[in-house]
Amino acid sequence: MTQQNIESLIGNIDPLQLRIELFRKGDFSFIVEGIAANSEGNWEKGSLSKHLKQETALKILTSNLYDLFLYGGAAGGAKSFTGMTWILFSALSYDNTRYFIARNEIKDIRDSVMITFSEVTDYFGITDYHYNSVTNVITLPNKSQINLIEVKYKPSDPEYKDVGSTLYTSGWFEEAGEINQKAVSVLQTRVNRWGVEKHGLTGIVFLTGNPAKNWTKTEFYDKDKNGDLEKQNEDPNDFNRKYLPCLVTENPFISDKYIRSLRNQAKNDQSIYQRLFKGNWDFDDNPYQLAEQEMIESVFDNDHVQEGKTYLTADVARQGSDKAVIIAWSGWVAKEIITYDKSSIPDIVHAIKYLRHKYRIPRTRCIADGDGVGGGVIDYANIKEFKNNAKPIRQGKDTPNYRNLQVQCLYLLAEVINDGSLYIEADLTSKQKEEIKQELAQIQSAPNKRDGTKLDCKTKGEINSDIGRSPDYRDAIFMRVFFDLKKTLNLSTTWN
Repeated sequence: MTQQNIESLIGNIDPLQLRIELFRKGDFSFIVEGIAANSEGNWEKGSLSKHLKQETALKILTSNLYDLFLYGGAAGGAKSFTGMTWILFSALSYDNTRYFIARNEIKDIRDSVMITFSEVTDYFGITDYHYNSVTNVITLPNKSQINLIEVKYKPSDPEYKDVGSTLYTSGWFEEAGEINQKAVSVLQTRVNRWGVEKHGLTGIVFLTGNPAKNWTKTEFYDKDKNGDLEKQNEDPNDFNRKYLPCLVTENPFISDKYIRSLRNQAKNDQSIYQRLFKGNWDFDDNPYQLAEQEMIESVFDNDHVQEGKTYLTADVARQGSDKAVIIAWSGWVAKEIITYDKSSIPDIVHAIKYLRHKYRIPRTRCIADGDGVGGGVIDYANIKEFKNNAKPIRQGKDTPNYRNLQVQCLYLLAEVINDGSLYIEADLTSKQKEEIKQELAQIQSAPNKRDGTKLDCKTKGEINSDIGRSPDYRDAIFMRVFFDLKKTLNLSTTWN
């Protein structure tokens, strides 16, 4: 074949089809390679570079080895570009496949996701697609689809039935730290169920996001740091998970202007610097958090706390859902904690009776949440009822400035923690300890939408949305404050 024929043949190759074929073969050079600007920000004088972390992420996504993959952990790592490129070229490479891109609110999808989609399609010269702005579905010529879905937590649909019926090949949660873990769990059951056998694929759920004190930290970052992620992947009955961090400084194509902007923001906000620039998951500078993080970490080490009168507190699972938590106390020392993931009234009443006799706790010093099945427990166990929406208890001559009794107890519990006066001595697993610390960190102030003059706290629904579960340990712990309020009837720094 002559050189002229070769050049003619190359000229007839569709660049998009060439890229699709490269993608199928696992060659991502057309995505991860490019010219990086020189130190003066000049791309024309820059050199050929490769985004190595992005290449690794794409290899993980197409390896057919993992079920869930979290990528990111800082700003500027090209997370969104990576996610959109993977979704789009997967859809183009395999006909009649179906994918989802999920964000917390539909507004974020239109304001952010579609902008990224336009950037990617423009960059690769992709013009043949149809976007239905009513159904939020992108359809490609090969009948593959990309569904854009809102996964905001709704109290009217806690099981996410509205988004859990469509079958998918794979999917991507952008800004996963803003999304309820339940949404991920539900859609995980719908992935790997459309077009996978035909093309020899294994569906995967891709998660991108920045450091946050929620389920993404406990399920990925913490487990990866402790080496538990690989151990978990050895269990054939569990999902295979992967975490890959990427910092802004690992993206060779990010502009110096962006990095300078991020640094300038960080000068006045350590949270931005630590989380978004350094990728520090363990940093916490939440101005609304009432209990200091350092003091929360110490609640399992405060063996200086003296024991005292015995008490029992119980947060009973509502209608048999959530977790039931029962705590036996000696002063402010939590001696023993019994939990039930699924429980009945007889189970809880029996546990209360067992702890009462073991620690010699009078019924008058036992209390349980009266919501849901708690009412039945209170009747059968003949103990006190904690009413969350009751009026706060008067403290000396001061008029309590809290929205209700629960908020009052939460604020005072934060004082106990910050004073180093809470000691959880109970024998617990490392997972239980992490859950307790996470829930205590959720004791946060919040604007009172009903009455702006009274103090309020972050709601249980908001906490559920952030950490993916109900704060049941926190609820059982804060009820211990009730007995000090009833006993002293004034604000005291002595908790015993």
